[in-house]
Parts: sequence; structure tokens; C-alpha cells
Amino acid sequence: MQERPSPRRNSGSLIIIAALLAAFLLGTWAGGGWGTTPVSGLLPNQFSKFREVVKLVESVYVDAPNDSLMTEGAIEGLLEKLDPHSVYIPPAEQNRISERFEGEFSGIGIQFEIRNDLLTVVSPIPGTPADRMGLRAGDKIVEINGVSAVGITNDQVLKRLRGPEGSTVNIQVRRNGRDPFDLELTRGRIPIHSVEAAFLLNDGKTGYIMISQFTSVTESELDNALARLDGQGMEQLILDLRGNSGGYRAMAKEVADRFIHGGNIIATTRGRARGSSDTLWATDSATHTYLPLAVLVSNGSASASEIVAGAIQDHDRGLILGQQTFGKGLVQLPFELDDGSVVRVTISRWYTPAGRCVQRPYDEGIGEYLMNAYRHGNSDSTLVDSTAEKFYTRTGRVMYGATGIRPDVEIEPATLSEYAAGLLSDRVLFNWAQDYADGLGRPTLEFEEFLRSWSLNQRAIRSFIQYADSEGHPFDKEGWELDKDYLLMQIKAEVAQRMYNGRDFLWQVLIDGDATVDSALVRMGEADRLARSSSLRENG
Repeated sequence: MQERPSPRRNSGSLIIIAALLAAFLLGTWAGGGWGTTPVSGLLPNQFSKFREVVKLVESVYVDAPNDSLMTEGAIEGLLEKLDPHSVYIPPAEQNRISERFEGEFSGIGIQFEIRNDLLTVVSPIPGTPADRMGLRAGDKIVEINGVSAVGITNDQVLKRLRGPEGSTVNIQVRRNGRDPFDLELTRGRIPIHSVEAAFLLNDGKTGYIMISQFTSVTESELDNALARLDGQGMEQLILDLRGNSGGYRAMAKEVADRFIHGGNIIATTRGRARGSSDTLWATDSATHTYLPLAVLVSNGSASASEIVAGAIQDHDRGLILGQQTFGKGLVQLPFELDDGSVVRVTISRWYTPAGRCVQRPYDEGIGEYLMNAYRHGNSDSTLVDSTAEKFYTRTGRVMYGATGIRPDVEIEPATLSEYAAGLLSDRVLFNWAQDYADGLGRPTLEFEEFLRSWSLNQRAIRSFIQYADSEGHPFDKEGWELDKDYLLMQIKAEVAQRMYNGRDFLWQVLIDGDATVDSALVRMGEADRLARSSSLRENG
């Protein structure tokens, strides 16, 4: 039986909770209120209700209230009532978020997954300690600093392999075809890439760049990718923002600035608080204002991705292809609290150069809000009606707000059978493909020949189907026939990444035959006309 704290001690804790929330509501958090303007007369009446509930919990709740949980729950509930993007982030989660967007951490440098309770190297990150010490895709790390790593969790991997730069970690590695061996690795700074892939397509003139998130390294990585592709003879570009949920607004500005002439608006923000309204301008540092450009988007493209796509579309600078984007038009500012947790509060709405706010309605609750972004297809005519406000691009094309960015060319998203979706979500396909690639050894074909001619033979296909059945996915002939080409492409991509040791190879396989990429290639002439007309307007 749990001992209940004395009423005096508990009352003090709950009063502190109430005071903290009051300070938050009054706008005095983070050094006096960051330009806030409290609504006179609203808070005292509402706060008295909250204080009354606190007293009730103190007096009659069956167990001793957990002060920390109550504080966090009250803050989360308060923010949830504002909008879907004002959130409270606990300290541990905030550390992971900061690491992701700052673009680096200190560790050994591997992409990994847990397979059959074993920590398995998916690939070493080039130039990192793991890469320099010879770790390979498929290696199993079975001990870390003398302690077994069998049955380890993802969080435990991060805690045990990461650490201060310059510190050491000892691992034991199991590799196919040889006895287990030990390695001592010195931890170093490990980059988290923003540009996921950058290469020329087979036509030798179309550059392809995928940005997976907008982080502190996006600008430098994009510039490096553009310079490298320019050196290889790039004449036109496909910029892939599909699935990119956003990140730093400043980086979105820098990406758009590479393609838009100086002196043009990229986006504006408007808020109630002092300092929350501003304008993002393109500068004269633009490097590719004449390059024919196609931007790929999807339902998962949000926030910073929409800033880039909206600016390109409103200025008629390039062609937007894919699916309607997520529709996040709110801007948050993080306020760090004393314990390392963060409150991200919406401070403004952002608008495209033509004045569109892409934010979708969220009055049906957060659950419906998140689901609707993916539930609405391109054919959903309810998203735009005759009463919707119209906006116009520089050449007079009609656009709409409040529903995300609607692409110039809409491509229906692929749908998968239940059989194929299960193979992907349970990683059955990836696990089999990696083992299969390990058995093939080093590549005997140049990658261009592999891309053009390699395919899985019938014996291997039967082996995969049998493996899937043993993993709880009995063969579904209808589902297999429907999605066979897609599944075999996924296997080929995994094999390419393993054999040629790089994610660029994976993506070159995955976009080969991609409907949206193919559509962009067909319409590059239109993108070229847009680029030329944009340049002519700027040059008068």
C-alpha cells in the first residue's frame, strides 16, 4: 500500500502546478512574455476553475497525485486545445529532435536495425569511424564494451554506441564466413544528412536531388549537390520533397532562394505577438534561376516543403507534380524550460508569395486532422469549391489556399494490397533481401549494367515467398500478382544498396519507373518554358 504524502506537502506541490500554468497562460514564460498581449479579463475566471479542480484532486483522488505527470498532462491538454502543432516536448524527446535537426551527433556512424534480436549494420556512414574501421553491411554487433548486445533495443543501441567525441567503445562483430572479432572505435562527429540522394539520371542531363528534411545542413548539402551535378553536365533538375515533413523555415528560404531571382518574396508570416511577422526575400545569390525545374510533392510534404513548393509555383518558376501536400501553414517558436523540455507555441501563419495560407482546418480534432491529410485523394473535389478564395500566380494561373499546395500535375498515389503492405511493414522483404545480397558477395556488374539488366531469378523468388510464409505472411496469389513488380523493385533496391554500399544506389533503383519521376521527365519542356518566362520577366 502506497503511503500518501501529508496534505501540506501535496497542497504545496499542486499550488506550484497551478502557478506554473498561470504564468504560462499569462504569457510571462521565457523571460517576460516574448511580445505577448494577454487578453484582459479572460484568465482570472478560467484559472479559478482550474484551481478548483486541483483542490478536488488533492482532496479526493484515490492515490497520491503524481505532480510531474499532472503538470505535463495539464500543459499538453492546454496546448492541444490551441492547434495541432502547439506541443509540449519532454527533455529526452527534445534531445533527439535537436540532434536530428542540428545535423550531427557523436558516435560510431552506422545505420542499423534489430533483426532476430541482433544489432545488424544496414550500412556504415561514409567517412565515419565505423566506415574507417571496416564495418560492413550485414555485420552483427554481438557485444558492446563486454556486455552482450543480443536482444538489445533501439534506445539501448543509441545509449551504448553514442558518447562524447574522442571516447572509445569496444564491440565484438560477427560476420558471415569468419570467426567473431573485436574492434575498438573512437567516437566522432557523425553527420545526419538532409540531402538523401543526388545523382544524374540515365539520360545524362537530368539531375535528381531528394531532400528528406530541412535541417541546419540543408543549405550546404544542397549547394554541394548542385555543384557536383553541374560538373557532371546537369541541364535540368528534379527536386524531390515527397514525404519531407519540414524543419527549419530558414532552410526552406535558402532552398527556394537557389532558384528564384533576387528581390522576390518567398514567404511572409503574420502573427499577433511582437516580432512574429516578417517577410522572407529571395536574394541575388540565386545560383540556378534559369534551370528547368520540377518539384515533386506528396501528402507527406509539409511546412518547409510547402514553403518551397508554394514559392516555386506562385512565381511560375517550376512545375509542381505529385499529390496535394499536407497543409501546414502555422509557424511555431520553441521556448525551452528549465528542465530541458520545450514548449512549441504557434506564433504566426505563413503565406505564399501570392498570399495563400495553406493551413487545413483542424476544428474536428487532432486525430481527424492528421488522418485527413492522407485520406483525401487528388479526386476529392470537396477540398476546393466555387466559394473558395482564388489566388493567382505571376502568369495568372488560379490557385487556392487552405488545403495545402495543389500540384500543377496530379499523380494518383500507388495503393498496395494487404499482402504487400504486410511484407513491407513487418520488414519481411528487407530482411530477406539483405540476407540474399550478403550471399551474393561482391558485385560482378558495373552499377549501370546492374540497373539495366539485373533481376531476381525464379528460384530466388520462390525462396522469398517461402521465407515470407515462415514469417507469418502466407502466399496471397492475388496480392502478389497485383504488386509483384513493386515488390521485386524494392528487393532490387535493397540488393543494390548492399552490394554497391550506398543509399544513392538504392534510390536510383527506386525511382527507375517511378510514375511521378517519369511524368516530370515527360513535362520538362513545360518546366523549361516556365524557367525561360520567369527569367524574361525578371530581365524586363
